[in-house]
Amino acid sequence: MTDFERMRMLIRQEERYRWAVEKQRAKAEKITSGISQTGRSGSTRTGSQVEEGAIMLAALQDEYKEILDELMQARVELEATIKRIRSAKMRLEKTCLRMRYMQGMSVRRIALSLGYSEDYLHRKMRQAESRIIAIQTEMESKNKKTGQVG
Repeated sequence: MTDFERMRMLIRQEERYRWAVEKQRAKAEKITSGISQTGRSGSTRTGSQVEEGAIMLAALQDEYKEILDELMQARVELEATIKRIRSAKMRLEKTCLRMRYMQGMSVRRIALSLGYSEDYLHRKMRQAESRIIAIQTEMESKNKKTGQVG
């Protein structure tokens, strides 16, 4: 069952971690051993800075990968359910769901790009989310009756 609240949180985390990884990667690439005019190393901590930077980058990348994996799994499940909606009346709702949860766009950006008010799109999104949950609940109950898993 798609947990839309969890997906919204993952989308926010994905963006934060993507920027954190990029920032740490850029920082790690800048760390070099500087030579002072006296011929000594400019910093005695250069080796440990590189090490710490690499460790931090690896940890951030691991966390980012976990977030991405969970988000991708949720997106696959949601996309499969969206495809089951055949009604032309639900076209806007499907578009909004794809823009919000597949592309990670904010409702404000969706409203600007589609030319609707944010309030209207929030209402449409709630309706679409309810419809998705209803479809998934129906599918689960059918699977339980027939003894299928998944």
